[in-house]
Amino acid sequence: MNKKYLILPMAAMFSFGSFSTYHQSVSANPDTSIVLVSKESKEDKDVVAIVNGQKITSNELYELLLSSYGNEALDVLIRRTLINQEARKHGISLTTKEVENKINTLVQREVNALMQTYKIENEADLDKELEKIGANLKEFKDKLTKKLVKEAEIELRAEKVVMKTISVSEEDLQEAYKSIYGEKIEAQQIVLKTKREAEEALEKLRLGADITKMAKAQSIDRASASRDGKMLPFSPEDDIGKSVAHLKPGELSGIISTNYGYHIIKITGRKTGSDKKFDTVKKELEELVREKKYRERLRPWLVNLVESASITKKIATD
Repeated sequence: MNKKYLILPMAAMFSFGSFSTYHQSVSANPDTSIVLVSKESKEDKDVVAIVNGQKITSNELYELLLSSYGNEALDVLIRRTLINQEARKHGISLTTKEVENKINTLVQREVNALMQTYKIENEADLDKELEKIGANLKEFKDKLTKKLVKEAEIELRAEKVVMKTISVSEEDLQEAYKSIYGEKIEAQQIVLKTKREAEEALEKLRLGADITKMAKAQSIDRASASRDGKMLPFSPEDDIGKSVAHLKPGELSGIISTNYGYHIIKITGRKTGSDKKFDTVKKELEELVREKKYRERLRPWLVNLVESASITKKIATD
């Protein structure tokens, strides 16, 4: 069967949809009569709403949801089922405290994503924005908390199963120490989409063009472009770091190809490493390395889980 639904962002692996967009309620025309039928209503149990006396049935709602979101929602349920099966196979159990902590992490992640999307600086300002639509931050977090329980449980089970496969060596820790606490390279970059564009840009830079102006105008990496091409300090041990570690301040790299495009890097300086001793941060490093390995292994593990399972879909697919 076609299992293309596996190619999806990390956040979509365990859940359906996103809570990052807070949907405001639009007031109905005061002349329109709308009744939402709850479980406790004496109305027909198959009726979910009554609009000006006309009934909307649960079957109509189901058909709409199925036609709009059926495959995506079903894929989430399939992934969740497989993860639960695997967790049972490994004897995985969850504590109430673990679930509460994971929910808090997920809620904060959604809040941060919302602030980033709408360029809101802090939670106090977000609260003010929500007040404009008759809501508040506490209410928003409470709703998220209720909705994210299942996702939290699934993420925890997946994390516990995958973590069982991860080991951290002394070499891993030493590499992490150098990457985090070692010497850092400071640089500017311009990233181009094609090799030809990069070759033309490199020629101009070698003839004296200003990398700051070129990065702001041409670089496809808009994060560094917005900082005049400045990169976040990086380790000489990193992938790109190894390509430019031999360069001195003021020197240009050649063209460096990565999954993000074609980079040209100009070294601007170097920062000496931290004086923190390896033994004092070893435990912290182990946690960071485990988390990094988990993130790297999660997607392939889940892909393999689905590909090796017997799955038959009983709804129509496009």
